[in-house]
Amino acid sequence: MISYDLSKRGDMPRYQYLYARIREDITNGRLRPDERMPSKRRFAEVLSVSVNTVMAAYDLLVAEGFLYTVEKKGYFVSRLHYVVPKAGKKPMAPPEPSEDSHWFMDFRASHAPLQLFPASLWAKCMREAIGVSDSTLMSTVSWRGMRVLREAIAAELADHRGMTRVSPEQIVVGAGTEYLYSRLMQILGTDLTIASADTGPSKFAQIARNHGHHWRYFPIDEKNLRVDLISQAPVDVVQLSPANLFPYGTTMPIDRRIAFFEWANAAKGRWIVEDDYDAEFCFVPAGHRSMFSEDAQDKVIYLNTFSKTMVPSLRISYMVLPPALLARYEETVSFYACSVSSFEQYALALFINRGYYERHLFRLLKHYRKLRAAILNEIRHNAVLSRIAEVADFGVGTHFLMTVRTDLPEDEILSRAAAKSLRFHFFHPLNQKPPAGCVQIIINFASIEAANVHAVFERLATIF
Repeated sequence: MISYDLSKRGDMPRYQYLYARIREDITNGRLRPDERMPSKRRFAEVLSVSVNTVMAAYDLLVAEGFLYTVEKKGYFVSRLHYVVPKAGKKPMAPPEPSEDSHWFMDFRASHAPLQLFPASLWAKCMREAIGVSDSTLMSTVSWRGMRVLREAIAAELADHRGMTRVSPEQIVVGAGTEYLYSRLMQILGTDLTIASADTGPSKFAQIARNHGHHWRYFPIDEKNLRVDLISQAPVDVVQLSPANLFPYGTTMPIDRRIAFFEWANAAKGRWIVEDDYDAEFCFVPAGHRSMFSEDAQDKVIYLNTFSKTMVPSLRISYMVLPPALLARYEETVSFYACSVSSFEQYALALFINRGYYERHLFRLLKHYRKLRAAILNEIRHNAVLSRIAEVADFGVGTHFLMTVRTDLPEDEILSRAAAKSLRFHFFHPLNQKPPAGCVQIIINFASIEAANVHAVFERLATIF
């Protein structure tokens, strides 16, 4: 007769431990199909437990199909027609990536120092949102997002990006640009070819390909993406960042914008996706308005996010759709609920409407302007970098491209950088070769503290 040592059960109830052991013996084949189990009374005597304990274990096994009963004969082992996973150690999950907080300077980080964020004002807005006794905050949010936030965004776009014709109905709010871009790929059509600037791999390319579209990289010139080459190719959608071509920090001039409008208007079904990346941080006196504001034929789709201007954890982005695409969105994908909490949306609307956001942007822009000047001055006066490094002229954004004359291979440079607790990306356009005897490094200066500028670039210089 089978028996089990119940002293090994620890804090587990007796019936549960007995159930687990019998179940294990059935799945590993120790107890064979149709084998008769000990009677409840006899088994209880062998195990020195109550009959109720055995009955509870048996009842669980019957309920789950591991045992079956025959009237006046007792309990029998079921014949299983599938393999039940054996109990054991949990499989090892892949390790989570580290937070990388140990770097002296991570030039890949793309957020402002958190001390610049008005956390107390944001907390005030969140507390007020949570305290609102409005049933709409407890209900399912419209697929567009809360109207109060969309109205605030529309007013902000009219004041700062020249988008005076945007109505709140055209705005769709979502948790991150990637989420919204995925929805956009669903409504644009099927088997499309999308063109973008050849400035390295894009997360948007992966999203587009996941939806069955084709992504092509095209060369750039001093004016941004080359529209002449796109006009010669079977392209349906053009992905542009006219306010800030990453990582050059340059703005598309008006003649190139007009050329892209002419391309879009020349055939039905062509679209321009405007990613207004870092447009808020313009350091030149006269920045261009958005392409959406200059579009007379409703061919431009506008994307932007609050994650860069607020804090990265605030996953609130939005897109502005032309009327034709808005109708298509509602028909095809409006069953997706808005992916942003109503409380965060309401709090952000308060933050914008009370002027906190505008003051925060002004403070950030002032900080970045001073930081940019300090960094460029440091590079010009550094004994090493002043001789071997050149910085591409940039007027927008918190990145710049630094070309360094060196014969060191990239692997060696990265190894030396890691030894100095520095981390960065090299710039690798997909269809362009880097200058001979040079490497190009992308410097994201958003997270550099002003007091550390000298120390950061002094350490960077020692690599070369």
